[in-house]
Amino acid sequence: MTEPSTRAQDPGRRDGGTFRLERGGVSEVTADSVEVRMGGIGRLDAGDVFVHLGGVGAARADALSVEWGSVGAAAVGELRVTQGIASNVLAREATIDQGLVRSLVAWHVTVARPSAALVVLAARVDGEVRALLDWRGALALGLGFGLVASIAKALRRPR
Repeated sequence: MTEPSTRAQDPGRRDGGTFRLERGGVSEVTADSVEVRMGGIGRLDAGDVFVHLGGVGAARADALSVEWGSVGAAAVGELRVTQGIASNVLAREATIDQGLVRSLVAWHVTVARPSAALVVLAARVDGEVRALLDWRGALALGLGFGLVASIAKALRRPR
C-alpha cells in the first residue's frame, strides 16, 4: 500500500494495489484502487477510482466516481458524477446527479436530478437532462455547417 501524499507536488509515478491521495498532487498513478481527497492526479489508470473535492486530468478506469470534484478526460466502464464536473467522457454506463458534463458518449446514461450537458451521445438516456446538443441537433448542426462552408467556398472562388 502506498502512503498518502501530503506534498503539494510529487512528480513521481505511483504503481501498486491501492493508492490514497490527500491534499497533494501526483503526475501519474497506476493502481487497482485509487482514492483522491482534496488532491489532484494528472493521469491515472485504475480499476476503481473515487474523487472527492479533487481533480483528475485524464483517467482510464473500470469505475470512476466524482463527488464535488472534476475530471478532464475519461474512458471508463461506469461513471458516477455527483455535484461535480466532467469534461470529455467515454463510458459504458454513466450516472449524473446534479452534475455538469461537457461531452458524454455512453451506451446508457441516467440523470438523477437537475443536471446539464453540452453534448450527449447515448443509445439510452433515462431521467431529465438539459442537453444543449443531442444526436439530432448534432446532425442538424453538422449539415448546417457543411452547407455554410460550401457556400463560403463557392463565393471565394475566383471567376
